[in-house]
Amino acid sequence: MSFETGSRTGRLLGAGVAAAVAVVTGLLTSQGTLPQAVGWPVEVLAAIATGLLVLLAFRPRPTVPAPDPPPRPKPAGTAAIRVLRIDDLDPAALGVRPAWPVPGGAAMPPYVPRTADAALDRALAGGGLVLVQGDAAAGKTRTAYEALLRNASRFGWESVMVPRDEAALRELAAAPPAKAVVWLDDLERYLTTDSLDDTLLRALNGVVLATLRTRARADLGIDGDSAHRVLTRVTPVELGRQLDRTETAAAHRYRDDPRIAGAIVEEIGLGEHISAGPEALRRWRSGENEAGAALVSAAVDLRRAGFLDPVPLDWLMSLHGGYLSERFRSRIGEPDLAGALDWAIQPVRGATPCLIPAGSNRYVASGYLVDAASGAVPDAVWQGLLSTNLLTTDQRFRIARAAVCFGRIGDAVLLWTELARSGDQFALFNLGWAARLDGDEARAQQWFQRAADAGSSWAMSNLGSMAEQRQDLATAQLWYQRAADAGDTTGMTNLGGLFAQTGRIDQAREAYRRAASAGDPNGVRKEAVLELLHGDRKRGAELLRRVALSGDPAAVRLMGLLSPTGEPGAHRADVEALRRLAAEIGDGEAALDLARNLWHQGDLDAAETWFRRAADGEHGRVAAFGLGVLLEQRGRTGEAEEWYRRSAAHGLPEAMLNLGMVLQERGEFDEAESWYRQAVEAGHLPAEVNLGALHWRRGNLEEGRAWYQRAADRDDELAKQALENLGTG
Repeated sequence: MSFETGSRTGRLLGAGVAAAVAVVTGLLTSQGTLPQAVGWPVEVLAAIATGLLVLLAFRPRPTVPAPDPPPRPKPAGTAAIRVLRIDDLDPAALGVRPAWPVPGGAAMPPYVPRTADAALDRALAGGGLVLVQGDAAAGKTRTAYEALLRNASRFGWESVMVPRDEAALRELAAAPPAKAVVWLDDLERYLTTDSLDDTLLRALNGVVLATLRTRARADLGIDGDSAHRVLTRVTPVELGRQLDRTETAAAHRYRDDPRIAGAIVEEIGLGEHISAGPEALRRWRSGENEAGAALVSAAVDLRRAGFLDPVPLDWLMSLHGGYLSERFRSRIGEPDLAGALDWAIQPVRGATPCLIPAGSNRYVASGYLVDAASGAVPDAVWQGLLSTNLLTTDQRFRIARAAVCFGRIGDAVLLWTELARSGDQFALFNLGWAARLDGDEARAQQWFQRAADAGSSWAMSNLGSMAEQRQDLATAQLWYQRAADAGDTTGMTNLGGLFAQTGRIDQAREAYRRAASAGDPNGVRKEAVLELLHGDRKRGAELLRRVALSGDPAAVRLMGLLSPTGEPGAHRADVEALRRLAAEIGDGEAALDLARNLWHQGDLDAAETWFRRAADGEHGRVAAFGLGVLLEQRGRTGEAEEWYRRSAAHGLPEAMLNLGMVLQERGEFDEAESWYRQAVEAGHLPAEVNLGALHWRRGNLEEGRAWYQRAADRDDELAKQALENLGTG
């Protein structure tokens, strides 16, 4: 019984007693037993007491206000981890670049829905690492930001966590957030050794939404870091720089915004147009402020050399002189660096500057300019980076990775050697990789052994593969087993392969399944092939189809070679659908095949779109050549020439030949001859006929005949016909 219930009962009892007193007093007074002067006052008081007690007994209970719920704790932020509430999210805080301003218009133009939105929503539903990938200024960050807003209520997200760097990401994994998305714009800044591995992703236990430039993805080194392996198992959501036909149709709904209308009319990428990327590139290359452009060039090359953090101004000042022409030096003398810096950080057309301020006296080069840069990074940049003692371990690994991409293995070895002195397992492994690349197997084995002793499972796998190459299968099995026990999925699949080739099919199947359970699609794919070759063909085909539908490009390609039933032509429509899926998720070979098929079918618009997407992948030079041929066929010779040049610069002799033909047709004979000769040197002998025709046209008859004769001597029918027409055959 509560205190409140007890009080009510007492008051009712009191009221009953008071009422009895009032009745008895009234009877005694009316019979004359009590004098009226005493009886009536007592009766009145007793009646009043009765009424008051009854009223008090049935008085409504006072409402006790419920205590306010405790305030919902906000995720704890630090100087290295920013916490942003989704309710009041600022796109600029997530890295969305400013758009050039429009009088009376919104700071940011309306979002034009992208074809990739549906795939991005599906990926977010699956959780884990979700990657939006594409060229600089393709709109990756804006697309990811819109997906964040679109899905927040659906998944109960309340905040966004933005770590400053890879160290902050590790710190975040130690205390993972609830109902939050981890935001990693420009993912390459977070990729070193163990800054993004399976263990860390499991610790974050939610969605990690990241963006990555296609070129930055291509520049990832071969060194043994977890991040590289994680990325090989993530299917990115690809975003094209150019709008496709569906996106262009959607963009027409927002033509009231001149920024969107301009992109449609000029047929330029929407993101690059909005952020004034091409204008920034022209400004950098214009020569209007050579000292300012030199500061920008230094920042661009530092970023290309793997220094991805904001660059101190004094570094830019010390390097910029190497980018100044002798004419500028002699004419100007000491440049006005303050004015040069003001020019470099001035927003281009009110949007993104060439050099982006990023803290006190620190700057970052625009990613659009970095993607447009080509050629070698100057020695002075590498020497400056190698000589400074201000680099962190993560920065050293990134610079070493970039050095590998530029063929500067010696510089990478210097950095790894310095890191290896403290017993760093990743540096030890990379030194083994470098020794093996140099052909020094004994030295490689020594480094791998030290790395394995330090706990590197990748070194264990490499030791196993080296033993397997020596046909020492017992040692190979021991190392693969150690790697597998340490959680290395490559060790698991290699162990499965060893079991399979020695006839231990059940053990091979178990090793592959273990790798698949650890999240490696190679495990399922290899088990599928194992079943196709040694077990249940139907089950193998189903496994292969399952992993293909999950977006694994290698499985898709295998599906194209297999018919699950063994019947000719079976499931061809299914295979075509899988090929298109592979192309849509970024498989360059599938995109190239799709472009060719669409071309043969006469759908030239679609073929052009897929050639452009394939041109940025691993088969880029072939796709660029195909796009050049298609554009020339469509009468767009100027654009065709650009793509021929791109393909020829990457060494494709067929592109050299076609580029020479375009130049010859325009009368630029010297450059045409240069490209024909390069094609011949690259082994493309049909270019000999073109050289013969070119020299004959220029009046160099003897040299023309000589080239025709060279081609005729190897039975080239065109050359034989040409000589016959000339009367010399």
